Amino acid sequence: MLEPYEGKLSRTVLRGERSSNTSALPDQILENKQRFISQIMTSKTPVRSADDVDEATLSYAEIKAIATGNPLIKEKMDIDVKLERIKIALSEFLKSHETLEHKIKQTYPRHLQEAQTMLENIKSDIETVNQNTVVESDGKEKFSIMLNNQTFTDKKAAVAFIADFIKNSKNSSCPLLGLTGEYKGLRISTNYDYSLSREEILLSGKVTSKKYSSTIAGDNINRIIEMAKGRTKSAEIKQQEIDEINEHIQAGMAELTQPFPQQEEYEKLSLRSTELTALLNQDAEVTKDKADVESEKNHRIYTIFNGVAETVCEVQFFNFVKDNFDESSTRASWSSDSDAEAIQSLVNYGFSKEVISDTILKFSPSVPSKENVYDIINNCTHQAAACR
Repeated sequence: MLEPYEGKLSRTVLRGERSSNTSALPDQILENKQRFISQIMTSKTPVRSADDVDEATLSYAEIKAIATGNPLIKEKMDIDVKLERIKIALSEFLKSHETLEHKIKQTYPRHLQEAQTMLENIKSDIETVNQNTVVESDGKEKFSIMLNNQTFTDKKAAVAFIADFIKNSKNSSCPLLGLTGEYKGLRISTNYDYSLSREEILLSGKVTSKKYSSTIAGDNINRIIEMAKGRTKSAEIKQQEIDEINEHIQAGMAELTQPFPQQEEYEKLSLRSTELTALLNQDAEVTKDKADVESEKNHRIYTIFNGVAETVCEVQFFNFVKDNFDESSTRASWSSDSDAEAIQSLVNYGFSKEVISDTILKFSPSVPSKENVYDIINNCTHQAAACR
């Protein structure tokens, strides 16, 4: 039952019974629970898991085991829960192995080939730079650069040329537009980076390196020199990259040889689950057989007390049962000893072994086997001539 409640600041809220805002509003609770449950009950590998930490709470396995009195059911269901968790871990293990195997067979080799090709091109550029480097008698490197088909052996003259080039440029965003040249066998050119709206100086051989241009002439010359020297550092970085890729490949191959950590537990639990399934199936068959026997027993008792006998032997058997039991006591008290007494009575009447056995097998409330009936007949005293 909901009623208005005047709280602080004259705020009206709905309160249910027992002063609870939610006791009479279960929809919101169910909605919140469903949101959480839906994150777990998914065909995908869940990123969340939930366990019942309340020791007083019974699991479904325990409830069913208590209800049936069969502890094998609880063990089977507990094992199945553990197996399901291990299967999730196994799925993740196999997925990671598949990803790693793809990297080892395809991704890493492709990256390795690209890095090796790049390293070879960088080394080719280094060789070009070395071949075009002139060292003077005093051990100092001789400066030489070609800009727009003019060769400069004096750095200051080259800087002055660049300064005039920038000064005469009609494009403020590309002060070096149209500048070409060569430095130590590598080509000099410019390019405009539209993504950053800035001009670049390019130094190209087998590979191309680039730096942003400057309105300061000397900075542009220094950047060209730095890019030529940087080939050596680039080769070292690329070699380090190749070494790391090879290490990843070796580590990945070693990891692929590792078995699933829970493989032994998984196999043991799977074997035990199979054994329990077989045992429970056997129990189910036994239970089914008992139910069938009980049903047949009730049918026979009903026939004896309410049906019509078809042979003289059946008449005598029905009379024996009715003389010694009523319908309810037959259901509760009839046993193999009762079979022996009935058979002895029929033997005394002189019925043949075959007729007696047919009658008992057809109507006895104990639902005996053929072997049991024959044993009883053979053990009867004062057998009639027909039974001998």
